Amino acid sequence: MQAILVGNARSSRSHLFMQAHQLLIARGVDVDEAHIAGDARETLRHVKRAMRAGRKLIIVAGGDGTLTQVVGAFAHTEVTLGVIPVGTGNSFARSLGIAPELDAAVEAIAGGRCERVDLGRVNRRYFANFSTLGLSSDISSATPAKLKGAIGAAAYAVAGLRPLLTHRPFDCRIRWGKNRLDLRTHQVIVANGRFFGDTPLLPDADIDDGELALFTTGGTSTWDVAKSFLALFAGKQLELRDAHYFSAPKMKIKTSPPVALAIDGDVIGRTPARFSIARRALRVMVPR
Repeated sequence: MQAILVGNARSSRSHLFMQAHQLLIARGVDVDEAHIAGDARETLRHVKRAMRAGRKLIIVAGGDGTLTQVVGAFAHTEVTLGVIPVGTGNSFARSLGIAPELDAAVEAIAGGRCERVDLGRVNRRYFANFSTLGLSSDISSATPAKLKGAIGAAAYAVAGLRPLLTHRPFDCRIRWGKNRLDLRTHQVIVANGRFFGDTPLLPDADIDDGELALFTTGGTSTWDVAKSFLALFAGKQLELRDAHYFSAPKMKIKTSPPVALAIDGDVIGRTPARFSIARRALRVMVPR
């Protein structure tokens, strides 16, 4: 098995990258090229260069943001992605059944199997795991990469305090199929994968079920928002009295005023947002 290994220096610490490289070789994967990129965009350039060279297995070390940056290049191709989860949340790897330990990730590549899984699309951009509108997007943009590297997922709680106290609710209209939901809220989460952080967003959500999962709440006070985040961390978000959730292959979301739109932690623009599922678009290695 021959492969190229690419890592994002902002999300993969160099010693973990080197350790992953050594473990892959020890398990019989012929990694004849390895590159540590300065950021996710440079990582994507390495991936595209490898594809032009005819590579069939490209291993990417990084977090959800890095993987979302590159999955569009893999979409609807015969090139297979190998995932080394070394980011903050690693929700995409969890959705694939890959444990966060390096040994488990390497085993999924060296001894696993290739599967086709879904990708999400929003406003013509592919994403691996989830998209957020509103407050969660603002918190993501306010969280420095160095802080995430230093204290992990707790960085979002530290950096999110100010946005939590100052964020204003917005009017939101969500359409799916023949259905419509109008509410005033602080945020909306749309997931392709099963996990938001390490919490399953909906009990039946999966990365190959052909549907996107949506979750939002109707509470507008600061305490309502705090309860929503606490419930998400505890896996009890569906017990909230103002919770709204469903699954669908397509949905449209309009807000007033327009709010920040992010994919796996990276802000890409503002609403409105048109979501769809790219069915079985990604070839990826998963545990056997």
